[in-house]
Amino acid sequence: MAQYWPVLKARAGEFKALAQLRDQEVSRTQPLFEVSPSDKGPTQAGLKFVRQVREATPAGLTLGVDTAYARVNDDGRPLITEIADDLAHWGIPIAPVIRLHDPDEHLSACGEAARLHNETAIVRLGSVTTDPDPVADAARVPRALSIAKITPGRCHLVIDMAEVSSERDVSRAEQVVRNVLDSLGGEGWASIVIASGAMPSAITNLPRNEATPLTRWDWKLWERLADRGPDFGDYAIAHPAVQATGARGPLPSLRYTAGEHWWIYRWARHETGGNDSFYDLCQSLISSDHWPAEGPDYSWGDSELARCARRQPGPGSATQWRAWGTSHHLARVTSELASPPGP
Repeated sequence: MAQYWPVLKARAGEFKALAQLRDQEVSRTQPLFEVSPSDKGPTQAGLKFVRQVREATPAGLTLGVDTAYARVNDDGRPLITEIADDLAHWGIPIAPVIRLHDPDEHLSACGEAARLHNETAIVRLGSVTTDPDPVADAARVPRALSIAKITPGRCHLVIDMAEVSSERDVSRAEQVVRNVLDSLGGEGWASIVIASGAMPSAITNLPRNEATPLTRWDWKLWERLADRGPDFGDYAIAHPAVQATGARGPLPSLRYTAGEHWWIYRWARHETGGNDSFYDLCQSLISSDHWPAEGPDYSWGDSELARCARRQPGPGSATQWRAWGTSHHLARVTSELASPPGP
């Protein structure tokens, strides 16, 4: 059975959802967190990340940690070193993320962090601006792992195609991934993950007071590559790029995963203001054909959405809506991977 590798932003909503994972989801999930930059500096970003991880991580999870967006702390030392040290003290295992263009000092620090934990690292190819390169990356991998002093057998390979938002994107990405697998797939990796994201960067252009379907192109990409046996990675219900915190007081909204689509709900506010129209949104959701048969038992997020449909206070805010949607998404994907469709 393929494992699920959600690439998550280190934001409150994602951590709230992570904290509510059930045992069967923990066993099938390998979260990879991107440490978010902070206007207070990288040291504070690292301290905040460690605190969030301590408060939210269920027992049994090993977290991938990518510090590409906050690589060094305020005194210039690799941030991954301090994160690894702090979380080792609390008994929370991590797998540091190695990118092939990382400075040598960072590669060494990732190797040290891996040895401090489970002697496991993650090699992540591609970025939000650059596709993996099957030729150049094949030459860079041995050098990077030599500096980190770690073997491919102790590493998970994440082939990240970032945004895929159309049939054309999926076709292009599929060929790139197949070329990378032909070039690097025989190195004896601990696992190989195909990751991409299809959620748009904004949903403010979508209609109000109705559910709008958006295609999960990231899922379609993975299905096309299923013959190669990879694990599945996505960006949950977020866009791949790191984005600034959304506008204050956005309209009540929800990103709800069901089959080949997300259903995007945006509800206009009542004349009285506030977020009470989220109750109406949830009533529409639970009467839809994509509300799961298990209802509120499907996930923690679904139990909260069902509560709101009963108009029990409170209707939440953007952080809660993101948490509830992410919680449902994590449950949905682990269920899909446990019971893949037949040929």
